[in-house]
Amino acid sequence: METVRLKPASRKAIIGLLPYALLSVLLMAADRHSDSVRQATHAVAVVGIPVHFLATLPTRTLRWMEGSLESPQELKQQYAVLQEKHLILQTRLQRYELLEVENARLRRLLSALPTASEQVLLARLIDVDLDPRAQDILIDKGSADGVFDGQPVVDGGGIVGQVTAAGLFRSAVRPVTDLAQAVPVQVLRNGLRAVVYGGGRGQLLRVLYLDRNADIRVGDLLASSGLGGRYPVGYPVAQVKTVERNLSESFMTVRAEPASQLGSEREVALLWLTDDRPGNAGIPAGEGEGAGD
Repeated sequence: METVRLKPASRKAIIGLLPYALLSVLLMAADRHSDSVRQATHAVAVVGIPVHFLATLPTRTLRWMEGSLESPQELKQQYAVLQEKHLILQTRLQRYELLEVENARLRRLLSALPTASEQVLLARLIDVDLDPRAQDILIDKGSADGVFDGQPVVDGGGIVGQVTAAGLFRSAVRPVTDLAQAVPVQVLRNGLRAVVYGGGRGQLLRVLYLDRNADIRVGDLLASSGLGGRYPVGYPVAQVKTVERNLSESFMTVRAEPASQLGSEREVALLWLTDDRPGNAGIPAGEGEGAGD
């Protein structure tokens, strides 16, 4: 058998390890049979905890970073998911903002209603007549809900007009801006009575047959006087915008802007007054104030 010979350097290394090996055997034996040596070992172990923590910190940090870092593809997928969620949340937020605006509009409409009304029915605007010669609007309530011809209609700004054709589930409303409509009013500042006539689509209302010496000014608010029994008392109808006096004429020329916010409002309120109970046909639309040809 061939004899294995160690190089001088290897022999020196083995001889150098022998004292440490012998010391390790002695320490293990002492730790097993001596309480004092065991306590000293525990103390040394406690002191070595920070050293061990610092020694393993780079390795643990690298492992943590390897678990936290993700591939570019995964990051792109997560970004796409977050973008989709963001879009969904944005659309929901817009819907909530719209609902908040509608709720505020309904609260304003309800707060404008007088306590003299025995019954109020909210309706939604669903269509507008595109014929430039007509201004009727269509609402989603009809005779099945108790709506009748001639019934007054208001919104958060003031008087809109009156029902002219009550269908079973839908009704046509003719606004006060129609040329054939007229509303008895009074100036809130001094009680001066007048009649406001429609000016046509996109035009100001006309206040006719006022003596040129009558006390009416730009900015005066005109409210319904209740005369004629068509509209309730005290609803805003219009605000005076221009007043022209001509010494050669007996009457002045007055123009007023409608108080109704029908251009921006989508809800209106139908009123039943003391003498207009559901089921009562009220005043026919072709008679009384506001009657058209």
